[in-house]
Amino acid sequence: MPPSHPVNGAQSVERACALLRRIAAGHAEGVPLRRLVDDTGLDRTTAWRLVSSLAAQGLVHKDEATGLYHLGLEAAALGAACMDRSPLVRACLPAMKALARLSGDNVFLVVRSGDHSHCLHLEEGEHRVRSFALNMGGTRLLGQGVGSIALLARLGDDALVAHYRRHEAEYQADDVGLARLRRWAVQTRDCGHSYGSSGGVAGIGLGFRVGSCADAALSVIAPRSRLPRSRGAELALAMRREMGAWRLL
Repeated sequence: MPPSHPVNGAQSVERACALLRRIAAGHAEGVPLRRLVDDTGLDRTTAWRLVSSLAAQGLVHKDEATGLYHLGLEAAALGAACMDRSPLVRACLPAMKALARLSGDNVFLVVRSGDHSHCLHLEEGEHRVRSFALNMGGTRLLGQGVGSIALLARLGDDALVAHYRRHEAEYQADDVGLARLRRWAVQTRDCGHSYGSSGGVAGIGLGFRVGSCADAALSVIAPRSRLPRSRGAELALAMRREMGAWRLL
């Protein structure tokens, strides 16, 4: 039963968590103090005091050159500590198992980590492809793979352009220009899911929100002969149904 009276310090904890969530949402580019004040409704002195306390604990890092706040090493350590028993994997596993059973193909869970996507889990279907297991635990630039494209599409256009500029050399090495990256994002937003095929493999991806400040995606990957674009649209409906049933959407 919840306590009938306020817990000492609870308001400070709630305010600190609000700041931490806002910094997490803007971690890649950094967040100025004035934006923390505007977004949380805290006065400047309170926001500064709390964010300084978070920095002292290593949960937040202030870039002295820019004055911008990012997540700190301790925040990264806390996130890494739960990777072997990821709450996100537990939440997604029922839907992933259902999709692997329904499709007979391979279902991946990826989560956005800054400018990259990180593969957390693979649920193999009847038509498993052994080489797919090599992707487990791997990290790729946003836009490399259908699940990663689904994450990329969740960026606003300005953020997408800034992301591309940061990694232009890597994209150019894969013959991917800004126009192509934008096209993938627009197509994904218009369809509600990503679809792609390359090297005899095809896939479909669907992004979703995790908590207050993170993005993840499920994707179904199969040999191209098993997943033409026409089946992709049908499979997207099944993905939405299963993900909705397990409250991922």
